[in-house]
Amino acid sequence: MLRALTGKICEIFENALIIDVNGLGFEVMCSRSVFDSCKIGEVSRLVTSLQISESGANLYGFASEREREFFLKLMSVKGVGGRTAIAILSELSIDEVIEAVSSADFSVFQRVSGIGRKTAERLCFELKNLSMFKNPDTKISDTPQKSQAANSGSAKSVMEALMSLGFSQADAARTINSIRAAQSENFANLGEEDLLRLALRELHGR
Repeated sequence: MLRALTGKICEIFENALIIDVNGLGFEVMCSRSVFDSCKIGEVSRLVTSLQISESGANLYGFASEREREFFLKLMSVKGVGGRTAIAILSELSIDEVIEAVSSADFSVFQRVSGIGRKTAERLCFELKNLSMFKNPDTKISDTPQKSQAANSGSAKSVMEALMSLGFSQADAARTINSIRAAQSENFANLGEEDLLRLALRELHGR
């Protein structure tokens, strides 16, 4: 669901940026490597993770699939939500995170604003048994995964993404059906990212 966005960088703030995708401005909280590589006015592709909680929906952006995977692993630790996980990746590089966990140096995590000793210790303890932290040479591919066929499951994911962005269920369903009719021969080969891009373009054009 909403695995990537490609668009022009409009604004860059301290912990987030605005990316224009077909006329829609997405606010994305990003990792340090994204801020290091993005410039206002340039077209960029962000790997993303949409997290929905009781407080609302937040979109997080990364420079690679590897960063996204680390973000999700950080969120698996008790007490670490999306904002805390992205704060870690905004303050520390992946190599620094791996080294801190591998050496149980919880003081490294305490450099991140909002992380106290207990959370820092929990990060080291709960992540140390994961293969990517036990073996620092283990890497997750930085190459974005290819989109899967847009079957009913992926169409449902795109509908959920559209609804989380404020579109009604009726409009989301109508748009998916419209694309299915227009792309009858090619619809099954559309990936989620392509389907979402077409849906946003159609909804924006209304």
